[in-house]
Amino acid sequence: MLSHPLHDVELRIADFKGFGSRPTGFESFQPINVIIGRNNAGKSALIDAVELCIRNGKSYVPLKHARNGKPFQLHLTQTMDTQTLRQIFPENTSGGDIPGNHWKFAAPYTGKRVTRVFGPDWQPTAGDDEFSGMHRVAPNITKALMRALRSPFEGLQMIRIAAERDVTPEPRGMGREVGPNGKGTTNLVRAFLLSDDLPRADVEVRLLADLNEVYQGDSHFTQILVREDSSSQDWEIFLREDEKGDIRLSESGSSLKSIFILLATLRLAPAITQTDWAKVIFAIEEPENNLHPALLRRLLNFLATQRDSHGFTLLITTHSPVCIDWSTKRDNSQILHVQHRQGETSVRTAIEYNHSRDILNDLDVRASDILQANGIIWVEGPSDRIYIKKWIELISQQKLIEGVHFTVMFYGGKLLSHFDALPPNQSHDLVSFMSLNRNAALLMDSDRHLGGRKTGSGRIRKPRIKINGTKLRIKEELERIGGFVWITEGREVENYISERVIAELGGVPAFGIGIYEDVPAIPALSRYKENKVALAHAAVEKMTLADLRDRLDLHERLVALAAQVRAWNAIPDA
Repeated sequence: MLSHPLHDVELRIADFKGFGSRPTGFESFQPINVIIGRNNAGKSALIDAVELCIRNGKSYVPLKHARNGKPFQLHLTQTMDTQTLRQIFPENTSGGDIPGNHWKFAAPYTGKRVTRVFGPDWQPTAGDDEFSGMHRVAPNITKALMRALRSPFEGLQMIRIAAERDVTPEPRGMGREVGPNGKGTTNLVRAFLLSDDLPRADVEVRLLADLNEVYQGDSHFTQILVREDSSSQDWEIFLREDEKGDIRLSESGSSLKSIFILLATLRLAPAITQTDWAKVIFAIEEPENNLHPALLRRLLNFLATQRDSHGFTLLITTHSPVCIDWSTKRDNSQILHVQHRQGETSVRTAIEYNHSRDILNDLDVRASDILQANGIIWVEGPSDRIYIKKWIELISQQKLIEGVHFTVMFYGGKLLSHFDALPPNQSHDLVSFMSLNRNAALLMDSDRHLGGRKTGSGRIRKPRIKINGTKLRIKEELERIGGFVWITEGREVENYISERVIAELGGVPAFGIGIYEDVPAIPALSRYKENKVALAHAAVEKMTLADLRDRLDLHERLVALAAQVRAWNAIPDA
């Protein structure tokens, strides 16, 4: 995974549009930054501030950016580098305002965080930080240092997609740029298809593949083409589907046009401008507009894959709970909650559960608003989720994704006796698996063992080879209505860990593992102290597709489960 251009930067704004005098904003930048808030809360103002930094203050418009006529402030924090300090505080200089050698005075500040404050004149002043002491001793030299320090936004480019966007017929023109609202998309595609200086394959093969990846399971397009209207002489994009023929993009739904603009910008625009993606801030406002949740999830996953491949920083403004859910499942993203209260805008980075809950409350998102996920895989507990997620990624070659194609939920082991798999209207005394989703799969430990081990009370456990009545009852109920049931062939899920992985985790030669053995308790894994979650995290890091084969019925059951998940999502068999 590549880094991103703003990995070491903080940016806070004050007296800027709806923001008050207290600086607030980006405490840090992550590869993916999801900016959540109600309409008109101030989400776009954060992107405006980033764009202002990229343009070195040249895009400032007082009537657009100022708050009540006050001069705005942008507080930009970064790490001080040695080269800049040596430029201003050379080793061969002494005296003046600074007692002794200038470099010895400045050297301790190397690697420190420095804040500069920019106003409408874009002349930086020293902020309130570790450099305040330097400023008090040598204010004139510190001013020179603030001006000499290279901005982390220098050399960056912003590509911005506005919330309101459309694809329309366009007269043939020489321009080859796509505007934030989608203007120019038709001419750009026409240029790639009909001009001899651009590769047609970027549209006919690559853009088409991108489009089909995002629309997988909903539509399949076989060709992208442009035609000239004989009466208006405007050019128009057509998308071909085998069952529908050629469809005018301008007359298609807003969701298709919106996604096409995004994909064309990613795929085609850089070929025109020779974009260095590692220096791009890609800002997308409200990608959820007119997209149903499943399509939005696929688009977000596509964007994340492109980000990982190209290394740009991704900014997304949204008020969709789907984006919140998607972001919380990624380790390279953050959520910034923008609120406008008592006449001022503030930003808080959502770190804890309570923050996420506050976001949902602010957006008035209720549990009853979310009718159903595509399907739920029920497992006993957290360690089982770790395994099943990894196994499905491997068996599907990462094409089936948690949070997009399925959700994993826990039934809690011994609490299984309180569940049934009857339709909700037939389930009265027990909790119905089907009340949350009609598409359900259930993974259960067989709990079969050969006995002999002492229990907590000191008694010797008797062998158990038969499946208990609760599991057999639920298995029958769920299979009767077309659900998927998997009872482990071995004792429990951990018995599916390959002998190679266990040997590597234990730092010992490979050895045989019994089908009913208590795997977390074997001496070779003593470092995990029978902590199943810790063991699961360590094991999946070392697993490969080969580890799924020839391990009891693991491969066979995973192939069947993956087929079930694809059926839930109307994805053709692999």
